Amino acid sequence: MELSNLTTRLNIKAIGIISVFMLFFIIYNHWISFQEKKGIYNRHMECFAHHLESVVPAKLLVDYGDKPTAEIQSPENQILAVNNKVQPILDNTFVPLDIIKFGVYSSQLQRIVAIGPDLDKTLLLNTESKLFNDMFHTDTVKFGQQKQSVLWYGAPASYVVKPIKIDSQIVGYVFVCMNIDKVMEEEWQTSQRSIFGSLVALLIVIILFQEIFVRLRKELILFAEATVNGRGRNFESKITELNPILRYINEQTEQMARLDRLNIIGEMAASIGHEVRNPMTTVRGFLQYLGNKPALENYKPQFALMITELDRANSIITEFLSLAKNKAMNFQYCDLNDIIQEMTPLLEADALRYNCQINRQLQDLPAIRLDKSSIRQLILNIVRNGIEATPQGGTLTITTYCHNSQVFLTFADEGTGIPLELIDKLGTPFFTTKENGVGLGLAICYRVVQRHNGTMSVESQPERGTKFTITFTI
Repeated sequence: MELSNLTTRLNIKAIGIISVFMLFFIIYNHWISFQEKKGIYNRHMECFAHHLESVVPAKLLVDYGDKPTAEIQSPENQILAVNNKVQPILDNTFVPLDIIKFGVYSSQLQRIVAIGPDLDKTLLLNTESKLFNDMFHTDTVKFGQQKQSVLWYGAPASYVVKPIKIDSQIVGYVFVCMNIDKVMEEEWQTSQRSIFGSLVALLIVIILFQEIFVRLRKELILFAEATVNGRGRNFESKITELNPILRYINEQTEQMARLDRLNIIGEMAASIGHEVRNPMTTVRGFLQYLGNKPALENYKPQFALMITELDRANSIITEFLSLAKNKAMNFQYCDLNDIIQEMTPLLEADALRYNCQINRQLQDLPAIRLDKSSIRQLILNIVRNGIEATPQGGTLTITTYCHNSQVFLTFADEGTGIPLELIDKLGTPFFTTKENGVGLGLAICYRVVQRHNGTMSVESQPERGTKFTITFTI
C-alpha cells in the first residue's frame, strides 16, 4: 500500500470517527437537556399549582350565587356561573411561559370550570369529563403525563394536579399543564444552533487534521528513506510526539532484519556445513599420513601448519553449525543461577588469564525453560568477549534478577566500549572488531536468545564499558 493512500485512509477514518462522536454527543446532550428542562418545568408547575390553590377560594366551587333555580339546574349554566367567579382570578395570574396552561376543576360538576391564561369556553362546555377524569382522582399532589391532552388539543402534555379542600373534603382541583411538543421544539431550536456550531468546529478540525496528516506523511517518507539508508536510529522527526513511535519501529525493524540474516546463515549452515566438513576430514587424514612418512620428513613443519589451519577451519564450521535453525534443543525447567554456578570455575580461569575478576550478583530466580547447553555457550561467549575487552585488573559483573514476570541476565564489563555506529551491526555473522576474530560468537548468542523467545539489548559508553541485557519470559 502506498503511503499516500495510507495517510488518506487514516484522514478519512479520523474525520469519520470525530463526526460520529460529535453526532452522538449532540444527540445525547439534546436528550439530557430535554430531561433537565422537563424536571425544571415540573418544579415550576408544582410551585405554580400551590400558588393557584392559595388564590382560588374553595367556596367558589360550591356556591353558585343567587341565580334562579331553573337557570342553575342546567349543567352548562352551573359551569358558566362558577366560571364567572373563578375566571377573573386566573386572568389576573401572570405566567411568563406560553407552553403552560392552568385551570380549576370542580369535583361536584366533574368539569373544568376555568382555564388560563386564555379561556376557550368550548373546553368547558363541549368536552366530555371522561377525557380528563383520570387526572382528578388523588388526595395529594399528583404528577402525570397524557399522550393526547384535551387542553392542548391532542398534543402530549405533562401535568401537576393539587386538590382543593373544605374541611378535609375535596371540592375540586387546580392543575397546571405543559405542552411537551413545545418543549421539544424549543430544545430542537437550541440543538440547531449547537449543530451549526459543531459543523463549524468539524470544518476547523478537518482543516487541522489535513495539515497534520500532510506533515505525518512527509515525516514517514523521510523516516522510511532514513531506515533504508541505515540512518533510522539517528532519525529525528519534527513532530516530537512521533519520535518514540519511530524509535520503536526502527528497533523492531532492526531486530527483524538481524533475525532474517541469522535465518539465512542458519539455513546455509545446515545445508552445506556437513558437506564441507567431510572432505576436510579426509584431507586432514592424508596430511597426517604423509607427514609421518620418512621420505617427507623435511616437509613435516608444512604438514603440521596445514593440519593446524584445517583444525581452525573445522572449529569455524562447528560454530557455523550452531546457527542452524533446525538444531535440536533440549528445553528443561531449571534455575539460571545453577548454570552460572556450575560454569564459575571455567569463567574464573578465563578471567585469570587476562588478570581480571568475575563479580556475581545473583538474586533468587524462578525455574524457567532453558536449553542448558545453549545457555552455557551463550554465557561463555559473552563473558569471553567482556574479559577480552576489559583492561587488566578490571571486573566483569554478572547479574541476575526477576521483575514483572521476566528473568534478566546482564553482563557488564569495564572495557573501552563499542562505537555507536557499530552497535547496529552486532550479531551479524562474520562481523568482528577483533584482529583474529571470526565474527560468529555474538551471532550464535542472538540465535540462542531467539530460540528461547527472549530479547538481548546492548548499552555501551566510550571508555566506560558495555552492558548486555538478556530477558527471558517466565
